[in-house]
Amino acid sequence: MSRHLWIPLVLVLMIPVLVVNLSHHTVAGSQVNGVLVTGIQSLDSILVEASGKPVLINFWATWCGPCVREIPLLEQLAIEAGDDAVFIAVDLGDPDLETLELFRENNPVGITVVWLSTQEAGLVAQRYDLADALPMTLILDGQGEETARAIGARSAQWFTAAVSGASGGEVEPVEEAIDIHIYVVGLAEDETVTALLAEAASIAGDRGFDFLDPSVYEDSVAMAEAYLPTSGWPYAQLCVGGACNRPVGTPEELRAAFESMR
Repeated sequence: MSRHLWIPLVLVLMIPVLVVNLSHHTVAGSQVNGVLVTGIQSLDSILVEASGKPVLINFWATWCGPCVREIPLLEQLAIEAGDDAVFIAVDLGDPDLETLELFRENNPVGITVVWLSTQEAGLVAQRYDLADALPMTLILDGQGEETARAIGARSAQWFTAAVSGASGGEVEPVEEAIDIHIYVVGLAEDETVTALLAEAASIAGDRGFDFLDPSVYEDSVAMAEAYLPTSGWPYAQLCVGGACNRPVGTPEELRAAFESMR
């Protein structure tokens, strides 16, 4: 092999390594992880111990950009609330615990995190009548009754007002955003990618989606910035306003996700 050929070959082989590293860049927030527990029983135990206090339950996943970006805000609000309220981040979208643990190694989450298996996540979603999109936040009062909920990332003002509302104040109604954006991830020559792109254009218009090729360095950077999964492609992820649906692999699933969020 010519010595002039090995350099580009090495660069090509390094792309997966770069993608992995980029996918775990640090979020500005806590420098120390809070408690991590697993299972519905752990969640219920936390809720029992919180009796008499307002509780903010934030349902999220590591593949959800809006979820990850609002975690530092929730951490700060939890610090300000101190012992007057309880903040819980429930991982409702990662099917394996290892994914969450790896994320927390590089992006510490200062509030209590509860991981649920796929089956348990389904049961909790039924219990609280949750939408498919994340993040979703529920506010419970001291008696465990729901006082407010929101789909999509929210401001500090909304969270503060919602928690205060659980203590007897009033909560302003949430106006849902309608901006639509779709990420399509995969190789350009893949027929599934072509079909996903066509469906994305049909749903969101020509400017309402981004195509990202994981083998292209610039696109891998964009994937990392959006907290998109670096494996499992081809896929498409639908985001409406400040909420995102889990990645799907077919145009039919993408359409169904869109219809469920309308």
